[in-house]
Amino acid sequence: MKRVFLYVRVSTEEQAVHGLSIEAQTAALENWAQANQCKVVGIYTDAGISARKPASKRPALQRLLAGVRAREGDLILFTKLDRWFRNISEYYKVQEVLERYHVSWKTIQEDYDTTTASGRLKVNIMLSVAQDEADRTGERIQFIFQDKVQRGEVISGKVPLGYKIENKKMVIDPATAPIARDIFQQYLALRSVRGVREYLIKTYHLTYAPTSLRLLLTNPRYIGHAHGQENFCPALIPKEQFEKCRDSISFRGQRNIVHSPNIYLFTGLLRCAECGNRLSAHVVSGQYIYYRCTKYEKYHQCTHKKRTSELALEKWLIENLVACYERYNLSLIEQAQRPAPKVDTENLRRKMKKLQDLYLNDLIEREDYEKEYSLLRDQLREASTPAPKLPSPVDIEEIKNMLAAYRQLNRKEQKEFWGRLVGEITITNDEHFFVFPFSHK
Repeated sequence: MKRVFLYVRVSTEEQAVHGLSIEAQTAALENWAQANQCKVVGIYTDAGISARKPASKRPALQRLLAGVRAREGDLILFTKLDRWFRNISEYYKVQEVLERYHVSWKTIQEDYDTTTASGRLKVNIMLSVAQDEADRTGERIQFIFQDKVQRGEVISGKVPLGYKIENKKMVIDPATAPIARDIFQQYLALRSVRGVREYLIKTYHLTYAPTSLRLLLTNPRYIGHAHGQENFCPALIPKEQFEKCRDSISFRGQRNIVHSPNIYLFTGLLRCAECGNRLSAHVVSGQYIYYRCTKYEKYHQCTHKKRTSELALEKWLIENLVACYERYNLSLIEQAQRPAPKVDTENLRRKMKKLQDLYLNDLIEREDYEKEYSLLRDQLREASTPAPKLPSPVDIEEIKNMLAAYRQLNRKEQKEFWGRLVGEITITNDEHFFVFPFSHK
């Protein structure tokens, strides 16, 4: 009695209407095996998987091939060739394995004979036709997706928290938008994905995995960007706030305040002026908190030997933060009033053209030409690039009001306070503090 593997594959639920559902294929294969007195040693089903996918990406096919290598069967059955493969190169990779272990295959609804040259040619032709059909289908689907994107229509039915679908477009959901905004605000306050996760559980009874929260906080749809379009959907989060969250997640190590009995007020906010590394907190004598450059402490790869007292830094900020931000606002005004440098772009283009003429007439060497041309091209690009938009000034009165209430906060609230007011503090080895309302890295 011949031992047979039954292989079933379906890519979409719509194929059920064509008799290609998992149940229809399985029943047909089992009936054929019974009618031909074959012993079924296993049924291998790849559901929702395209025949264009490599064999390595098809779990059931991999289990079937393991059975082939273990010499558990003699024949593989499937209903049609396109259930097996629509990719010629992948077909022959698997065919090598089958031939090595003397296992053949058969389609029960089509007639193929791979023992003759003409039969193998027919297989090649049918696989080529199937591959071409799959390619054309992929192109049609891609065209449909591009057309939907140009019309501002969603491609799938899943949208981020704070949005909903109306008339095939993403719109802000008034019921969940406040939660989404609160997530971004809490992250900037806590500087901790796990801290935000705990907050969501307690406040909204929502449970997010840390990875899911990171994806949410870096999803460009919240500023209206998607599929390469800047205004694909209405923005829910201000761009500056979104970029602060995104940059923080990209460059800061996440620390969960609930993992330690101590709450460090400035975790994630402090940077070493000498090497740019973060300063980490440690406790001395069980109660005094200091911040140090880990690159110096652990590896002696930095000259920043000084340890900064949390109490001293806290006192300095309370006394000097308003003055720091007033100077910061003045610097913004100066930058806005500073005239942009005038660059004669036409003169640069003329120089580039002359340089080309010199090179084409063999009057300068290629190396010199490329060096000078690159310099001129970079100058032209810089002159053509619009000046970056300046950040918003700090609300000094709001800072004063918040500082006035600082001593009434508990320690956890004080940590949130500094997370809201400060983006980054750079500390030099001689303890000069430079405070910025947003992260510079």
